[in-house]
Amino acid sequence: MRTDEKTFADELRSLAKIEDPAVVREHLESIRPEDIAEALPRLEVEEGLALLQRMEAEMAADVLVELPTETARAFLDELPDVTVAHYIDILPMDDAIALTEELSDERREAILQVIPEEDAKEILRLRSYPEDSVGRLITEDFVEVRPEATTSEILRDLREKPEAEYEMINDIYVLDEYSHLLGVFSLRRLLRADAHQTAKEMMMTDIISVPPDMHQEEAARMIARYGFYAIPVLDYRGRMLGIFTVDDAHEILEEADTQDVLALGGVSGDAEAYLSLSVWQLVKRRVPWLFGLFVAESLTGNVLRWFGQGDNDLRMNPLAFFIPLLIGCGGNSGSQVTTTITRSLALGEIKSSDWLRIMRRELVTALISGGILGIVGFIRTWLPIPILGWNMPVSYAAAVGLTLPAIVLWATTVGSMLPILAKRVGIDPAVMSAPFITTFVDATGLIIYFEIALRIVHV
Repeated sequence: MRTDEKTFADELRSLAKIEDPAVVREHLESIRPEDIAEALPRLEVEEGLALLQRMEAEMAADVLVELPTETARAFLDELPDVTVAHYIDILPMDDAIALTEELSDERREAILQVIPEEDAKEILRLRSYPEDSVGRLITEDFVEVRPEATTSEILRDLREKPEAEYEMINDIYVLDEYSHLLGVFSLRRLLRADAHQTAKEMMMTDIISVPPDMHQEEAARMIARYGFYAIPVLDYRGRMLGIFTVDDAHEILEEADTQDVLALGGVSGDAEAYLSLSVWQLVKRRVPWLFGLFVAESLTGNVLRWFGQGDNDLRMNPLAFFIPLLIGCGGNSGSQVTTTITRSLALGEIKSSDWLRIMRRELVTALISGGILGIVGFIRTWLPIPILGWNMPVSYAAAVGLTLPAIVLWATTVGSMLPILAKRVGIDPAVMSAPFITTFVDATGLIIYFEIALRIVHV
């Protein structure tokens, strides 16, 4: 396992300049596809594409499957149909399905015409199941035996079959002639059994299975609950369609947990690797939440305005009406980026050494997000229309419109660097980042607001 991902990315970047495929393959021969896939998002598309085209086809296909969705799509868009079809043909069926999901409908149909007819039919059959259902992830490469098969016969069959014949051999499934699942027993039990003992005598009939239309996350949590290596997938007649394996379950649960964590921090979208997302994609994941919270926090300003402008002893400077809105936007934007970076650090998607690249991305993201909120804030403050606007002088609107992007930029900068700093000094970023960012941005945000207002607003 590689610990210095940045150094490995530099190695890959140098390899991409070598045109001799033999040299590239020799260098990558002992490297796992997962490690290559983790480093590729740090490279330019052209560099990663050059590496993929010079790798062994089996390794390139495995790397593509392990890549984050957005990165995989960028490479697939550049690869010829014949190459993609070859990758799909050599991959296990569940991985082949996953790869076809990243293709456009038109291109997928064209590639299905190139691969062997049997594989194409299986892909179409599995894709007929609902999206996000377990049926799309099943593999038919499991060990199946008849009830009368003996221990010696099963072991001989396992030894004679090619290594790639089965995705996993931890469990052996007993099927009748119509593919109905009768029972299951473990490889451990098989190895300890008498040579003449039959599958029917070894199998357990108390079987836990799932239907193909069950949601992937629900099936994954069943595997986690029972500690299975795989769970059989049966149709409504009890016929076995395939197995849903623990590696797919682990990936699904990780994505689901990541989505939940990001949602708590006010970030929408799928659980994609941070470095695989463009700046615009980061903006689209954050601005809708910020805008929704912007509207909600305007209500607090309305309360202050109602009492602060009334004929009572609570009269206050109109600048105070916007404090909840501005401080709230700063805290929310800081929380978004802190949650994103903390989760990416926990998953190993980014390293502390990536701080400069992260800061550059976050600065651009903050400028765009803050600019959008600044325009909305200016219009909302100045607009002389009841409910939609507050009918304030242009100088007040300008102060709000300039403060919003300034606070978002500051909160995002602090929020992106704080988890990395905590990681470097040996503190768990999840423990101190969110509370600290809220407190710090509240105080510094007020300073930014009043400094801008003092130079613009003339009371």
